[in-house]
Amino acid sequence: MGFTKNILLIVSISSFLLLQINATRVPSPLQDGVTKLCSTTTDPVLCVNTILPHLHGDFNPYKALELEIIAAKNQVVKSVAVMDNLIRNPSTTKETKESLIICKDQYGFMIDSINQAIAAVSIPNAREANAKFSAIFSYRQSCELAFEPEVPPVSLTNEEAALKIVGGNVLDISKGLGDIEMSKKGLLKDAITKITSPPSKCLHVVGSCNE
Repeated sequence: MGFTKNILLIVSISSFLLLQINATRVPSPLQDGVTKLCSTTTDPVLCVNTILPHLHGDFNPYKALELEIIAAKNQVVKSVAVMDNLIRNPSTTKETKESLIICKDQYGFMIDSINQAIAAVSIPNAREANAKFSAIFSYRQSCELAFEPEVPPVSLTNEEAALKIVGGNVLDISKGLGDIEMSKKGLLKDAITKITSPPSKCLHVVGSCNE
């Protein structure tokens, strides 16, 4: 009888643990929202990992976008720190230091654009955020041009590569939310209609014309 009770106890404990394990594997609505939002981004895994740990409460796509923009801003700050270290390094050549100083200025402009993008998200206006944030890629290109015909230091290149990926995620998310904004206003449908509609027969015709 005691043996049977022990077996039942072990089975009950095992069942409880199994339920607990399965419960941890069931995605929460918050996780589902972030995963879906990130599914079409440049790097979905990185997107989820940079947003989900910092997102609390109900899923809010604009808050998720803001968090990804902040992740990009943090990457910019890390890149600037790398530049500062290289500029102070006695082994860095004069030419490289001059290029780094130019590059650092461009990254300062990036932070301004990112702050403007964050402000746009708070409205919320994802299309405006996309436009403001996209400027960082022009600044990044200017940074790369500052090193030509040489190449940037490897430590900086690695940070820039990470920024490119996170920045790509930001543009993907903001573009998707921006399309939804346009759709709600009926603007996206109108834009598509204008693109897909056949050109007017009276286009470029001088005088009266019957279509």
